[in-house]
This record gives sequence, structure tokens and C-alpha cells, in this order.
Amino acid sequence: MVVAAIAIAAGIVSWRTWPFGQSSRVNLLLITIDTLRADHVGAYGAATGATPSLDALAARGVRFDEVQTAVPLTGPSHATILTGQYPPSHGVRGNVVFTLGDKYPTLATLLKRRGYHTAAFVGAYPVAAAFGFNQGFDTFDEEFHESSPLDQGAERRANEVADAATRWLGSADRGPFFAWLHFYDPHAPYDPPPPYNERFAGRPYDGEIAFTDAQVGRVVEALRTAGRDRDTVVMVVADHGEGLGDHHELTHAVLTYQSTMRVPFIVNGPGVPNAAVVRTRVATIDIVPTALGLLGVNADPSLLGRDLRPLMNGRSIASDPFYQESLFGRLNCHWAALRGWVKDDWKLIVGADAELYDLAGDPGELRNLAADEPDRVRRMTDDLQRGLQRLAPGGDRAQPRAINAEQEERLRSLGYTAGSGGSGPLDDPLLPDPKTHVELYDRLQAATVARGTALVRAFDDVQRITKLDPQNPFAFGTLASMAYRHGSLAVAAQAFARALDLDPDRPGVRQSYGKLLRELDRYADSERELRLAAAQDDSDTRTRINLAETLIAAHKSAEASRLVDAVLAKEPSDPEALGAKGRLLAAQGRVKEALPYFEKATATSDPEPFIELARAYLIADENVKARETAVDALRRSPGHPWAMAVLGAALVKDGQRDNGLEYLNRAAGIGPRRPVVWQSLAEGFEAAHEPARAAFCRRQAQALAVR
Repeated sequence: MVVAAIAIAAGIVSWRTWPFGQSSRVNLLLITIDTLRADHVGAYGAATGATPSLDALAARGVRFDEVQTAVPLTGPSHATILTGQYPPSHGVRGNVVFTLGDKYPTLATLLKRRGYHTAAFVGAYPVAAAFGFNQGFDTFDEEFHESSPLDQGAERRANEVADAATRWLGSADRGPFFAWLHFYDPHAPYDPPPPYNERFAGRPYDGEIAFTDAQVGRVVEALRTAGRDRDTVVMVVADHGEGLGDHHELTHAVLTYQSTMRVPFIVNGPGVPNAAVVRTRVATIDIVPTALGLLGVNADPSLLGRDLRPLMNGRSIASDPFYQESLFGRLNCHWAALRGWVKDDWKLIVGADAELYDLAGDPGELRNLAADEPDRVRRMTDDLQRGLQRLAPGGDRAQPRAINAEQEERLRSLGYTAGSGGSGPLDDPLLPDPKTHVELYDRLQAATVARGTALVRAFDDVQRITKLDPQNPFAFGTLASMAYRHGSLAVAAQAFARALDLDPDRPGVRQSYGKLLRELDRYADSERELRLAAAQDDSDTRTRINLAETLIAAHKSAEASRLVDAVLAKEPSDPEALGAKGRLLAAQGRVKEALPYFEKATATSDPEPFIELARAYLIADENVKARETAVDALRRSPGHPWAMAVLGAALVKDGQRDNGLEYLNRAAGIGPRRPVVWQSLAEGFEAAHEPARAAFCRRQAQALAVR
């Protein structure tokens, strides 16, 4: 049992030769598919026709029918899959905010010690090398796409992961290998590429699954073509499932019902029976010892999981309870933590209250039997507490690390938030019940991606949620972001301040607040917040540059110069530092000297460095270059009001007054939400000898600062 196994002292990995001889060359290919519900796979009963590749692997191998994950979140779940440890032990309790340490060796580390060549090809940021997931890998391929607030970033499509993996698999023979492929595509938002978007019209989640399944098929075929299918064990598992509306949860992360906790697990390859189905309940914590066993390795006896090979061959093994958790609501929204204990077919969930389900008779968890089975609840609760004490002997504490604004932005682009949980114990049953509040989280998620006319409705909804759930830092952080996009900068400032009152250990949020305060000309407040952010994460370049920007605006040039020069000394090509250097010189009236820095700062796809360069050209009376650069910015972001404003001013100064006024009027008609855009419009209208319009624009800039 887990309770007993945890207490076993750590041992030394020993190696044996079952069943492949003294020099086993059996390879391992581990494929993890993000957000894949078991009941959406054909081999598990789905009738969608979306998974022929997975179904074929199951037909030629072993399918585990009832598989429990440890946590419904990408980073923590993968940490369990790769280490064979539960979250209170390995320490990864959320995405990005936590880093996988080296206390427990990963499967890659164990196999590399044995002489395996190891490679990983991952599809999204929550399992990036920055968070410790590269441990033990000779090759760690994570070529994510650039993230931006208007685009889903920090990830890549399954075909790109498969491309990189098949190139590696097809290279020269290198002896035994372990390769891990992580496909992210079934994760929300669901946007399958053609032809899957048409084939699964109205069912985009299944379309994403089908596209991913096709890429699994490509990788398996590459193995076959290379002649490595006969000596490679293939394991396919999901990290967690998806709510899809069950228990009122649309996606995942908050609740711990089977919709997100039951996952598919298929094993195929040498030493694996054909077309076998294991009905016994197992868990992802069993993957490491099972993989090692299939490769002829005796696992460290301190591992909590079991070697499942006897089950694969029709025999039985000792029953084992499984621990589960979701701290997402606790760490991000100040809701109650959820802990779970699954023993045989009984599942206990402990949070604001106790829930008990008979999974054999009620797989949908529709009947809470806690009131009917108080003795069972008591016994299972006691077992859960004893198990937790052994997993975290000194007491269970989530220990997040500070993340910078770039990491916060990348996480937000994937639909996640990242909180520290604020103060107080992890387990507080007096906090709100996640199951009664999960719909608020779904509404907040929807608000973050609202565009156009929907933005106004979403903004109103988020304000309502902050009144319904006034202790929720995620709600106030979302309100701050929405208010900024809506043009209500003073509301955004108040919301940022409240979010930080509730969850102060958020340097990324604090940095965004500091930037906003600078836009509001509150330089002293901005400086204070950015100094706090820098103290929370003194290694973050962006925080130091942002502090320098505020110091420049406050005419504290000496310290600003030291900060910027220190960054450029280490990172001479950093676009943000180069832009800051340009602004520093321009603020000192040295525009000609500033131009080369602004020019180098345009080494990015972001349009705003081009806009700032165009403004600098205008000040330097290089009107043609200003016009060309503003046009370049508009190519990158058509309809950008600031680029239009600068282009309009450049055309006016270049003698093309009518064309310039056309762009100025178009930009003003958009109703810009940032004071700097209205200020640029005022400069353009003044150049066109339109003093009334210029005065109007200046009033708009001032109004935004106090709304």
C-alpha cells in the first residue's frame, strides 16, 4: 500500500536482466497527450472515429481501463509521471510557479545513468526546461512559438513536435534510447487545423484529438520504418482529462472528478501481450516502475508506484490506494484545497466538505454517499491524513517561486493563472467550495479572451464576479487586465492593488501594476511597486528595465542609466534594454544618439518598437524614415491606432496634409485606450494646424488617466 511504501527508506537502483539479457537494448518511447479524456478514445468506447492510431496501439498491446492521474494540471501531473512521486513529495503543485527539483531522479535521469540516449520533444510551456523538466535529457526540444497577449502562444502544434521527434528517431543508430513526446493540442482553446476542423465541425475538442492521433501515427510509423518498432516499448498516457461541462466544469484544473482524473494509458511493444485489457484500477504513479521493469530494471524500492507487468500478463498485484489533489483553486482564487483518496472503487474528496463516490456503481460521480457512509468516510479520511503526513513529513506547504512578467504572460496566453496562494494554511475548510465556484472561473477564463463587442459584456461580468467573490485574487487580476483593455485605467489600478493585497507574492502582476502607474504619471507609486517586484525576483531583466523606464519618466537619469547599462553589458542585443536606452537618450535631448538603439530594438515581431522608432525619426526631422517605419509597424499590426497616429503625423510633416489627416482621424475614431496614443494624435493635429482637435486629444489623454 502507499502508506506502507512511503515509509520505506530510499534504496539504490539495481539492474536485472528480465527479459532481454545482460545488455538489454530495448528502447522506450513515452507519449503524453495533454487534456485527453479516456472516454474520447475509441479503444475506451468513443464512437467518434478520432483515434485510429491509439486504437491500433491498444489492439496490439495492453489497455489499462481505469487509470487515475494525481492532479488535473499539466506541470504537476507530468512531474508525477516522470518521477513516480506524488505532488507533496516532488513539490510541483501548479504550472510555472513551481520548479521540479532534483531530489527525486526522473525516468530520463535513471535511464541516462544506464547508458540510454535521452531526448524530449515538448509541446507547451508548463513542461519547459525552465521548470526542471529537462533533467536527464541529452536533447530537450522546446521550440515554442512567441507568446503575445493577443495570441495563443508558448506552445506548438503536434505536427511540429512529431517533426522534431521523427528527425531525431531517424538519425544514425545510437544504441538504446528513451524519448518523451508531449502533445498539447487537445488543450483549450480547441482549434483543430484543416481538415479536422471540417471533419469534426461543431466538435473541435474531438478535432484536436484526431489531429494529435494522426501525429502519434506518424511517429509510430517512423519507428517502424527505422526498424525500431520491434525493440521499442511505446507508452501513451494523458496527463489529465477535460471537464466538458461535467460537474459544471468546462475545462480542468479546479475540480477532481473523473472527467479530469481518469486518463487513457496504453502500452505496446516487446514483452507486452496483444489485445489485453487490464480492469484493475491503476495510476500514473505506476508508470516509472512499470517502464523500468519492461526495460529490465528493478526500480528503487522507495518508489510509491507498482510494476504493472503482472496485471499485463493476467495476474494480480496488491491493491494500492491513490492520492489526488487540486490546489489550483486554493493557490489562485482563495478557494478550499481539494485532496482525494481512491481505494479500490471508492473515492473520497475532502475540501470544504467531504464527498464519497462508488466509482463502480456511479462512474459519473452523481451520488455523494458521504452522509450514508460516515464510517467509510472517517476511515478513508484517516488514511488520507496518514498518507499525506508521510508524503510531507514536515507538513504540506506549497512553495512557489517568483515568476517574472514574461512567464506570467506566457501562462496567461495558455489560459492559466499563477498564484502564490497568499497567506494561511493550504487546508482551510472555511474557504469557498470550489465546486460551487468553478463556473466563476470559467467565466473569468472566457473574459480573458473576449474581443470586439464581447469585451464590454465581459468587462461587466468580471466586475460582477469581483463582487460575488471579493477574496479572489484571480478575479481582481482579470479585472485589472480587462479594465486596461477597456480603457478604464484608474479601475485597472484599483484592481491591481486589490489583487496584490490578496496575493502579494506576484512580481509579474506587480510589474504590470508598476507599468500602469507609469502610464498614469504616478511615478513615485510606479517606482515603489517596481522596486518591490525587483526585490521579489532580482534576476528578472524585464523588471529592472521597467524600473529604469519609470526612473527615466521621473527624470532620475543617473540610476536609470546604470540599470540599463548593466543589462546591456550582459545582454547587448536585448530589445527592451535597447529601447530603454533609446528612450533615456531621447529624454536627455540626445535624439540622434538614441536612434541606433531604437533601430536595434526593432529586432522583434512586436509593432511598438517600430512605432517608437518612427516617433524618434519625427523628432529628428527624418520624416521619410518616420513614414516608412510607421508603415512597417502597420504591416505587423494592421489597424494599430498608435501606428496610424504616428504615420499621420509623419505624412503631415512630409507635406501630405490630407493623407496625414485621414490617418489621424481614423486613429481617433478607433477610440484609443492609452494616453500615449492620444498624445501622439495631439502632436499630429498640431502639426496639421488643427488646434481644436489637438486640444481634444490632450483632454482624452488626461481623461483616461483618471477614469
